[in-house]
Amino acid sequence: MGLRTEAVFEPIEIEKALGWRVFRLADTERAKTVSDNDLREIVQMKSGKRVYVQKAIPELSSHEARLLRSALEQYRGAHSKSFAGPHDAFLEFCKSSNIALDEAQAQYLRRVILCISSQAGVLSAFLEDESLEEIAVIGIGRHRPVHVFDCAFGWLETNIYFSSEEEVRNIVNAMASGIGRRITFQKPRINAVLSDGSRLNACIEPASVSGPCVTIRKFRKKPFTPSDLIKSGTVSAQMMAFLWMAMQADCSLLVCGNTGSGKTTLLNSLFNFVPATERIIIVEETPEVNVPHAHVVRLATAEGIEIGMQELIVNTLRMRPDRVLVGEVRDRSELGALIDTLLAGQGKGSYATFHAQSAADAIARMRNMGTLESDLAALDIILVQRRWSSYSAGAASEERRLVSVCAVEEGSAGALAQDMFSYDFKGKEFISHGISGRVLEKICRAFGIGKKEFQSELCEREEFLRTLEGKGGEEFFAAIQNYGKGDARN
Repeated sequence: MGLRTEAVFEPIEIEKALGWRVFRLADTERAKTVSDNDLREIVQMKSGKRVYVQKAIPELSSHEARLLRSALEQYRGAHSKSFAGPHDAFLEFCKSSNIALDEAQAQYLRRVILCISSQAGVLSAFLEDESLEEIAVIGIGRHRPVHVFDCAFGWLETNIYFSSEEEVRNIVNAMASGIGRRITFQKPRINAVLSDGSRLNACIEPASVSGPCVTIRKFRKKPFTPSDLIKSGTVSAQMMAFLWMAMQADCSLLVCGNTGSGKTTLLNSLFNFVPATERIIIVEETPEVNVPHAHVVRLATAEGIEIGMQELIVNTLRMRPDRVLVGEVRDRSELGALIDTLLAGQGKGSYATFHAQSAADAIARMRNMGTLESDLAALDIILVQRRWSSYSAGAASEERRLVSVCAVEEGSAGALAQDMFSYDFKGKEFISHGISGRVLEKICRAFGIGKKEFQSELCEREEFLRTLEGKGGEEFFAAIQNYGKGDARN
């Protein structure tokens, strides 16, 4: 029996068989292809909406859907040990059921069953795409397709939707199986870290009243280097050269910004400037930080046994770190613990991310959260990373920039943020306001140079960073570590 020759595209039958469905966009509704590669196609519809069309799984017929379900049940059933894998089970099922497939059909169905038999199920079609930052299930039904956040195009609908809450729960529990937890109606919320480092958050009823909600924040396999951020226009080469010197001079940093602005990405990249031999202690609620060093100790909160961020930050005082990196400071106790590490002269510097729209807002928030005025000066630099929408010719896009680099100085009315670099939104360019005060003194002292020599060194490092464009993570890190040694600058 051949399946494609008898293809019947019955949505209800497909939904019942699989718990999800892939649908094809009507040719009459498509306007043009905006972007295309082996993994996906970004289609602009005549309505102006853009849709992410994944290529791993085609639109399936009802016959194909039932075949895949039966083969998958056989693979997962009592006789699963007799098969080398889902591909083997699929071929055996077709043979025993006397189902003949043409070569092209057999090839894509084998690809599909490998995809849907993985822990992430049908969502694995998106996990391989490095251009995606988020994958989101927002409910059930054709009117609530899976959404993805593309680094170039922002939020996009996809051509996949779920039709079964049970299928969503099964996928979530399979992905979270590594931490031994399950999402249930008694425990309708779960946070987990996937094997590749991606972060999973899921809610079902009664916690989510609009149907199952799943968000996967993808873990980038190859972290951005400072050169990547310069090339993308997120930061200028001069700003990055200054931050290079600041990191080597053991300045402590607070990276602020709104949600999804790239705070952790920026902090990750800056650790390329930290000597490779140093001991890094990372404290996080959910593992996201990825530094290139070998001597790294990771501490993470543990739900249910009262091990929180505050306790972990305090614990770093007993661990002889060179640098303490806190994934995110959110409340009074966590901020207090971070400030304590700064005041204690913890290692060579402490670093964290923090939600604030500007450096002045960050200082105001820290005051409101109980930080003493005299203690604010323990922080050297505040960086502000921002994300906003930009519109051109009726199309929206995402902009991300390091919009402010400020030194924390003592003023007559208390601590204040002094601009060193900023982003001109109207002119769309980075502006240097000059380096002075405590930060400049700290850098000059560390390098044994004067203010005039500082400017010359800053220019040399800026030019050196430009020569590293296109170099991968390990190659970039090695070049930075060898800067100034032998012929590293040549």
